Parts: sequence; C-alpha cells; structure tokens
Amino acid sequence: MRKLQVPLFLLATGLLGACAQIPAPVPNHAALAQSRASQADQAARLAEERLAAVTAQRRAAEKQFCSSWQRSLDLVRRDAIGCVHATSEQQGACWDAVANWAGAKGEYYAALQRLFVGHAYAEPAQAAGNFFQQTQVWAQNCRSNIQGCLQEASQSSMQAQKAVVNRFCAARSGAHG
Repeated sequence: MRKLQVPLFLLATGLLGACAQIPAPVPNHAALAQSRASQADQAARLAEERLAAVTAQRRAAEKQFCSSWQRSLDLVRRDAIGCVHATSEQQGACWDAVANWAGAKGEYYAALQRLFVGHAYAEPAQAAGNFFQQTQVWAQNCRSNIQGCLQEASQSSMQAQKAVVNRFCAARSGAHG
C-alpha cells in the first residue's frame, strides 16, 4: 500500500510542477478594449433612456403642478375648517388627520422639487413643500390650542410660502391662457 502512495504522490507533484511551468495566456488587449467599449456604449444608452424617462416625468408633473397645488390648497383649507367646526371629541383626531395629510403633501412636493432641480418649477415646488410642512406643524398645534392656531394661520410664514406658489401659478396661467 505504501508503494502505491509514493508513486501517486510523485505523479501528482509532477503534474502540478508541469502546470506551474505553462506560461499564463497573454491577454487579448483588443478584445478587452472592445468589451469595455461595448459596456460603456450600453451604459450610455441606458443613461439616455433614464434621462428621457425623467424628462417625460418632469414635463407631466409640470403640466399638473398648478392644478394639483390648487386642489391640495382647497382640500387642506376645507379639512381645517371642518376641524374647527367638529365636536370637541372629534377635533383631536381631525387635526391629526390634517397634520398627517399635510406631512404627506409636504413630502410629495419635496420629491417634485428634486425632480424639478434646475428648472422653473423647482422654487415653487420647494415653497409648496415648505407650506405643507409648516401646515403639518400648524395642524398639530391646533390640536391643543385652537384659538392660537387660528390667529397663527393668517400671520405665519405659511402665507408667504403660499404666495410664492400662487404668484408662480398665476404667471403660468397668464402665459398659457
């Protein structure tokens, strides 16, 4: 048995030694360069497709921006008035709902602002996002102090943010109407 192990060992080391002496294949630089060029071309096409998709999304969002803003503004106003007139038992839940909805709208307009970066709608989208973020905080405050929040609504920077968007949309409707 021992005699068998030695020849196998010698055979295995001989084969391994022979493998070690075989030179490594020379890389085909032209093929590697062609492969990289093909990958870069594919990445460029994919980037162009993504840019075209983002451009289409931005244009669609621009077309809807002012009407969406006006609907959102009308809804938050209507809901806030509803909370003011709700029973005392319902007011807390009502203001919480307004605050949650306003927070979601603030996130929506912040996402639009990122989509609009470098375009005319970026500033009004940012103002709309700020308006709804401030509205969220305002509604949370209304839950505990209804009189204070009613006074704050007309004097706060919410009105300044709203004015930025309204001026922008008025100018757009004048330009297209």
